[in-house]
Amino acid sequence: MKSILLVPVLLGVMAEVHATACLIQSDDEQEPIRLCQQNMTIPENLFEENFCQPNIPERSFKIELIETCPAGAYGICEGSRTEGVGYQQSIYYYSNASDAPVLKAYCEQISQGKWIEPTAQ
Repeated sequence: MKSILLVPVLLGVMAEVHATACLIQSDDEQEPIRLCQQNMTIPENLFEENFCQPNIPERSFKIELIETCPAGAYGICEGSRTEGVGYQQSIYYYSNASDAPVLKAYCEQISQGKWIEPTAQ
């Protein structure tokens, strides 16, 4: 009887850790782009297959599924929403800090997110 009760516990411990973020980095010769999308409420398969796929013409990207976004972002749009979709994610920006004013305005006015400027780490 005791061994039957342990099975769900062991299965929970052995469960695979799934990525909840994707690090997106340009891998072409143009202006570097580096950002990370941290999933908040998006179903995992939808996040990985649709949200982690940048669609910028004539650009190529390396996409890495990771557990959490790395430190070092100059700005984070927390709770960002895509228009017409109720799901939320946080977007971490690393590339060009001079883009912060435009990204902050977009975050707050269009994406309904909260702009955060992390302290130096």
